[in-house]
Amino acid sequence: MLRYKCFLKKGLEIMRTVNLKQWGNSMAVRLPKSVLTQAGIGNSPTVFDISVNNDKEIILRKKKKPKNLKELFKGFDYKKYWAEWNQEHSGKSKEINWGESVGREKF
Repeated sequence: MLRYKCFLKKGLEIMRTVNLKQWGNSMAVRLPKSVLTQAGIGNSPTVFDISVNNDKEIILRKKKKPKNLKELFKGFDYKKYWAEWNQEHSGKSKEINWGESVGREKF
């Protein structure tokens, strides 16, 4: 059995005991609906960042979706990206031939 903590935004802490079970090549924990509801997590697929602290507690943090393109590409270094691309694809064009234009995008 694995004991996990779920910290809510309001500072409340829920403590439950759940089973850790084999799921393919991984291990899985099923979270009760009551915990998910209190944490504001619905039925749609949700992405989490996972970490383990010094007390060997597993911490899941709901990953925030970027609000805009600037936030999405925060920390992205395009100069470094293209420098690495040029090393890996030496002599190749960066342009891609997508074929003839069709529809309203045709110039």
